[in-house]
Amino acid sequence: MLSFSRGRSGEPAQRRALVALTSLFLLVASLALVTLPSGQPAYGASASLAVSPATYVGGQRLTWTGNVGAPGVRSLALQFHMGRPGDTWTTVAGFGAKTRADGSFSFAYPAPGMFNIRYRVKAGSHVSPSKLFLAKTQDLTLRVTGQRENNSGTPALVPADEPFGITVDTTPDNIFRSPSSQGLPVFPGRTLTLQRRIDGDTWRAVATTKVGDDGLGRFTGLTRPSGVSVFRVREEDYRQDGNEIGWTQSFPLFVYVGTDAWAQYDRQQLAARATPSLPPGDSASFGSGAPTPTASERYGWYPLYWDFAWEHGQSLTGGPARGTRPRGHWVDYVDGAGRVSKQNGQLALDSKRFYGAGPGDFGSTRATLTGNAVAQGRWEARMRIRGAYETGGRAYGVRAELVPEQTSGRACNSRTIEIASISPFSRKVRFGARSAKYRWSGAATASATPLHSAYAVAVEVAKGHITWFLDGKPVGSVTDRAAFPGVPMTLRLTLTGQGREEMNQVSLVSDWQRGFPLASGRQTISRDKLKRQPANGC
Repeated sequence: MLSFSRGRSGEPAQRRALVALTSLFLLVASLALVTLPSGQPAYGASASLAVSPATYVGGQRLTWTGNVGAPGVRSLALQFHMGRPGDTWTTVAGFGAKTRADGSFSFAYPAPGMFNIRYRVKAGSHVSPSKLFLAKTQDLTLRVTGQRENNSGTPALVPADEPFGITVDTTPDNIFRSPSSQGLPVFPGRTLTLQRRIDGDTWRAVATTKVGDDGLGRFTGLTRPSGVSVFRVREEDYRQDGNEIGWTQSFPLFVYVGTDAWAQYDRQQLAARATPSLPPGDSASFGSGAPTPTASERYGWYPLYWDFAWEHGQSLTGGPARGTRPRGHWVDYVDGAGRVSKQNGQLALDSKRFYGAGPGDFGSTRATLTGNAVAQGRWEARMRIRGAYETGGRAYGVRAELVPEQTSGRACNSRTIEIASISPFSRKVRFGARSAKYRWSGAATASATPLHSAYAVAVEVAKGHITWFLDGKPVGSVTDRAAFPGVPMTLRLTLTGQGREEMNQVSLVSDWQRGFPLASGRQTISRDKLKRQPANGC
């Protein structure tokens, strides 16, 4: 307890002590403010996160700036969240940066290729606000110079043996396929390669040019004899100035050369219009939901051989993101109007450029993994139908399958394992195996159609069995040794058409594709056994 006594001035001693203490505190505080390092506040700034530029594609160099909300030099972790039910914050492996003394940060890191994904920066217990990322999807359109640009796959008509040009638009705002490909950034000086189709597997380089400041590229002095020539343009890797943007390619441009070819096109159009095409009764676009379970998680297949996740600026010829056998790449096959590309962090197969109903869906489109085949192992992929705007006509065969690595076609003498065959408006998922003499067929029912839910489809090829999985559950097995391929197998995604016949429009996307060894986890044999039947042709 304080006691009061009077000094010589009559002022209480306690009051004099309080005044002295207050003066001392103010002096110390003022000295502390004077001696702070330049630019460092006494308290941490508000936590923040921003990136620039505001418009970007996957793999583009972004500058990330902000503050973790507390002073001090700390190591940073970069984290992302997919935003789906059940997802958690995941730390980006291999990232390294530090805050400044005032808690602020600035670093360069490539843009994610996905949209509707959130990132945040974390330093110990201090976390920046999260930021929603909406990457643009690379796209480019082609037209014969001087002719009308279109989004419906209408071919160009040119005279035989007379010069013509092809104009490429790398920022096609007027005929964009979706908002994600509208308002694309321009990369002046980026290389464009014009290719001409020899067959579904082979495209021959014709010429190169550069993207101009207006986002356009121009090829001149082209001539072709009478007939039909098919071109596409590849926008090459862009890896300067800190960018890590992989190449992408256009849809095919059909050029009908000469009057006989023009007449042929007229006949094809009449045939296409005669094919019944009706809008679907079900929703034609994908509805998101919680990711379905996977067999690899349920049965402990990790660590994985390889994982193609398409998270940033990868191209088809880029390697897997991770794994103990991180090798191999994808090759495309297109003999019609389709395209294989990367779309919003996914591998995409489209039947034509126009994302809707109408003619122009024909031929087959395939994506095949090469350079990482094994005779025994496990394969798993997430697959869904992104869009299907026609019904009533001929349906594409939409499949994930294993094929011998040396087999490019679906030959009858090929040993093929069908991991999953799906249809946009059905919950039925078919699977099986085929040899030259026999086939084994099974089917399972998913909880929703592939328009409304992405399936996790998988197969386990072991010494004494083949087992198929749907959304983490075994749905069928074969123990008949006649079904075992006995050769290195590789993964293939396919839209199988019927030559020039008009098909129903469809778009297949696969979020990721993964391979696993047999040595880890538990091998599984389903109670449902597939029976051997005669192959009866292809």
